[in-house]
Amino acid sequence: MSFHKNGLQARLLFAATAISVALIHQSTIAQPTAGQNDTQKGTVESAKRMLPDAKATSPSSVDPSSGQTEVSEENTTTALDSPVAEPKLPTPSEALLEAFSPPPQAKQLSKKTLLWVDRDKKRVYIDGYVAMDRGPLEMFACPSGTKEHESVVATIARSSEVHAALLAVGAMSGTPVMFSPNFVPPTGQRIRVWVAWRDEDKKFHVVDARSWIQNVDSKQAMQADWVFAGSGFWTDPSDGKQYYRADGGDMICVSNFSTAMLDIAAASSADADALLFQPFGERIPERGTLVRLVLVPIPIPTDAPSALPSKVDANKPPSEAILPIRQAG
Repeated sequence: MSFHKNGLQARLLFAATAISVALIHQSTIAQPTAGQNDTQKGTVESAKRMLPDAKATSPSSVDPSSGQTEVSEENTTTALDSPVAEPKLPTPSEALLEAFSPPPQAKQLSKKTLLWVDRDKKRVYIDGYVAMDRGPLEMFACPSGTKEHESVVATIARSSEVHAALLAVGAMSGTPVMFSPNFVPPTGQRIRVWVAWRDEDKKFHVVDARSWIQNVDSKQAMQADWVFAGSGFWTDPSDGKQYYRADGGDMICVSNFSTAMLDIAAASSADADALLFQPFGERIPERGTLVRLVLVPIPIPTDAPSALPSKVDANKPPSEAILPIRQAG
């Protein structure tokens, strides 16, 4: 299911309307050639006979209370020259709200975002859309309006909000990557990321997000896990306020960034000429496809005895129930 297709249809309709108006305008101002004069004179005279009496529509004879307006060549030309209003297209957020219902038993964290938590199943749900499937890749996911040109998915939630959601389901943050004096990989609890969507026939699909990321050298899907590095804060000297660094775009990264919320626990250059990963294009649905991400903390191994086994199996794909189709009405 894609919000781009509806937008494309609307734009095509707009273009067709604009072309029609342009052709009509052109025909009204085109000057007849010498060979066309007699024919067009006859046509004009016939058209005049079909029009109301000029006296009946003259300014002096129009009843102001009737709502009639004088139609003149000048008015007609102005109307034809007026631009056709382009139809309003749905935003990704509006398209998602129209397509999907919230995940069952999950609590929405904010009405401004499409972000939910399920504390019982230890899951975080984020709605978004496919932003790109070709080109240089530094992120798997970014907040909408930030780094869509280098991210496979754009989400309707900020990185700081997803950070809070992960903490709410018990995930443990670690430390971002360090580059100096020596490279130190990011740390934090491992997070499994799933991508769910429905195709044009509304058939459900779900895959490990790593299968959408291809190693440039081996041509295989990414194997490294994401870890909850946690990004950090910076203080803006202009207003003295603190801001979450990953809100600038570095939500779920495939290149190492000290600002990353989720990063991969392996060395992965962010230099443009040495990027390690690219989109696995043939596996990714078309741009604009609406998706729901599912983030699940992978339980941390422990030597301590446990009375109850963990109910969380992060390696088990979520069922179709997580992506209910919104019913009309």
